[in-house]
Amino acid sequence: SCCSEGTDVVPGRELLDTWASIYANSAAIRSGVAFAHVGALLGGGGCAVAADLWTLQASRQGNASVRTELERFHGVHRIVVANLAIVIVSGLLLMGADFDAYLVSTAFWIKMALVVALVVNGAVLLRTGVSIAVGDTRAVRRVRVVSMASLTLWFATTLMGAVVPNVL
Repeated sequence: SCCSEGTDVVPGRELLDTWASIYANSAAIRSGVAFAHVGALLGGGGCAVAADLWTLQASRQGNASVRTELERFHGVHRIVVANLAIVIVSGLLLMGADFDAYLVSTAFWIKMALVVALVVNGAVLLRTGVSIAVGDTRAVRRVRVVSMASLTLWFATTLMGAVVPNVL
């Protein structure tokens, strides 16, 4: 056997430890990963917040306005998804740099639950847009609720992102 008896072997632990060492010893890497995380949050979240606000405004003007706004939303959606991918990759790198601390952090898991809720809410928003496109007049009210939830979730997730490094 390669390991001595009684030693806990965690799959990928050596990789995590190597990454943590590289991360801890390079200000440039720490800065780059933090910028990727915050910059993508700003880019994707900023676009999403603007789209949510435009959608809420359009919902006050009726189905035709909402339909037009949701067509624009599809272009914004690609930007949001691309930036969320960067947020996820950089978030995994941040987590890997201090894996044990993140694993037991209640604030981190609250943030992750908010991220999941944000993604699910985005899927509901897209599905609601399809309902509006086919003429479902009840979906306009639903799009208001989903857009308000999106705004709330973006800010709540950002708040928890500010909390996490301060409680680790």
